[in-house]
Amino acid sequence: MARLSAEDRRVELVEATVRVAVAEGLDAATVRRIAKEAGVPLGTVHYCFGSKAALISAVADSIEQPLIDVSSLERLPTEEALTAAFRAYWEQIGSDRRRQLLIYELLAHLSRGGPESREIARNLMDRVYGAVLDAVRRYAEDLGRTLPVDPELLARLIIAVTDGVSIAWIVTSDDARAQAIMEIFARLLAGVLDAQVDPA
Repeated sequence: MARLSAEDRRVELVEATVRVAVAEGLDAATVRRIAKEAGVPLGTVHYCFGSKAALISAVADSIEQPLIDVSSLERLPTEEALTAAFRAYWEQIGSDRRRQLLIYELLAHLSRGGPESREIARNLMDRVYGAVLDAVRRYAEDLGRTLPVDPELLARLIIAVTDGVSIAWIVTSDDARAQAIMEIFARLLAGVLDAQVDPA
């Protein structure tokens, strides 16, 4: 077994946990199973994290949020821009069904825990909201617009819809229907955003 720094070993164990949880579900990610996946003694997991809860917290912190590039969308009509943005977003979250399922499993698992676990779940959700909110604000700035709705509420609406579509897609694996719903949402949202356009 290669000698690694404590920090590198922690990263290795987080990655092993993600691999197990993505492939077999979060319940399968026992400390023993994680140690086997990482190829380390059982005690190494306890040494690096102290508890299973601390390891799960590190896994939640490692979840990367989708990057939404809005740099070229201001040249498109609103509906086309939103459709393109949602399509790019969907390509990221929809590229791996099991990884998306892990995010929902993590949120449910952490939300059932104590105050510390629920705070980790809230932080994970805040990072998701933050990524979308940044994209909404950058898009408005590129257009020189003041949005007719609160950008934070708009970001939360987008997440609510995309999460709903994602959960249904995880169950049905119906890519065409998921894409069709997102296109309808883009059309409806464009109607709201274009109804009142004020200069920034």
